[in-house]
Amino acid sequence: MNNRHLKLPPWAKSLSARLLVLTVSFVMLAEVFVFAPSVARFRIDWLKAHLDSGYLAALALEATPDQMIPDDLERELLSNAGIEAVILRREDRKLLLQRDDMPAKVDKDVNLSDFSIPMALMEGLATLSQTENRVLRVVGMPSMAPNFEIEVLVHEDRLTEAMRNFGWRVFGLSLMISFFTAGLVYFALNRLLVRPMRTLTSDMIRFREDPQDKASLINPGERDDEIGVARQELAMMQQDIQAMLNQRRRLAALGTAATKISHDLRNALATSMLMTEQLAKSEDDEVRAVVPRLLSSMERAVYISEQTLSFARETPPPRDLATFTLIELIEEIRDQILLQKCEPLLDGGMGDAPVASEPCPARIEIDLPDDVMLEADYDMLFRAFSNLMRNPLEAGATTVTVSHKIQTEPEKSDESAKARRSIEVFIADNGPGLPEKAIKNLFVPFAGSGRQGGTGLGLAIARELISTHNGELRLTATGPDGAVFTVKLPLGN
Repeated sequence: MNNRHLKLPPWAKSLSARLLVLTVSFVMLAEVFVFAPSVARFRIDWLKAHLDSGYLAALALEATPDQMIPDDLERELLSNAGIEAVILRREDRKLLLQRDDMPAKVDKDVNLSDFSIPMALMEGLATLSQTENRVLRVVGMPSMAPNFEIEVLVHEDRLTEAMRNFGWRVFGLSLMISFFTAGLVYFALNRLLVRPMRTLTSDMIRFREDPQDKASLINPGERDDEIGVARQELAMMQQDIQAMLNQRRRLAALGTAATKISHDLRNALATSMLMTEQLAKSEDDEVRAVVPRLLSSMERAVYISEQTLSFARETPPPRDLATFTLIELIEEIRDQILLQKCEPLLDGGMGDAPVASEPCPARIEIDLPDDVMLEADYDMLFRAFSNLMRNPLEAGATTVTVSHKIQTEPEKSDESAKARRSIEVFIADNGPGLPEKAIKNLFVPFAGSGRQGGTGLGLAIARELISTHNGELRLTATGPDGAVFTVKLPLGN
């Protein structure tokens, strides 16, 4: 795992900087959809204004008695109107006002009566990007006399310059609006999202540096939105992690302590068992009657000690693979369990044939084929199945049934690939079932015991040993009629 120290990034690479840049960019992108219509509208208004100016100049010509004005006055009228020529069409006559140096040809006709939004947008952008000084003939009706049609000639370079000046003003205003809007959005999102995220990240880094320090736990706060829910979930997760670390530390300490005392404990128990065997030769019948129970208790103490030592290891022991039949394994486990369960009920008779004074209360029924072969560690599976078959008898069951089901996965399309086979072994009992606390902590060490006085290590060890063989252990059913555990193990092809 990478243990390098993590820290928050600088502002230039932070989420805040990216948020500010993205907000400005998006607002400017939105302004593009405002800029194009604004420029197109400015072009139309500019042309209409020059139509009105041309109409006023034509009225000055019409006011004269002979409709003739001096050349100087004519040039001044056209210059003030910003046009090169104007033609006013009335029903009975046509008035013409033009410069002496009027352009010889017209480059483009613009009819303001024929208006559409797409055309206005395209022509507005075309005029804005125009580099040549074209002569435009603008045809339309002035706003002061909507019943008359008027034509004016204008140079497009003046319109282009005016549009560009207007565009720069719109761009500057859009930029100001963008930064102002971006600033508001930035500070709002920074307060609602970015700052809480940076605080949350700082709390996570602090917890990572020392997860066992209670001061590093996050304060969930009182927010009820998504950030608040995330902080609450993180706080609960940190508490769970601390509890798991504390439990792991206790287990490590337990394993270390158990390792140190295991040798002396086994020697003491071995000595006690030897002395107990000597007591079996006593002439006192009462003393001999107590010996089997005493030996059984000592063997139980040795068994619990070995369970604790084995589980304290950080990794499972290496497997010693061998090939054997499943029924051979299960029958040996059955014989050992029944021998321990029924031995206190046997009275020593003459020779090697003890006679049962009472019927054995435990029964283990086996329904397994003789040809199911396993390639596994015999001792590991012996211990796992022994736990699964012994636990229900110690919890009050009288019958344990071991059955099976062979499964074959469908073959793949590749002809070289063989079908994969597995076996499911069902261990069912007629006991009282598992209590709710045991189901909740089924495979949790020291917490998943289903009977009083149990260590809770049996199922945890069994699951670990079966997982070592790429198998699976699960609780299939439980209730007042008993429980069913399923062990799935791979088989050879």
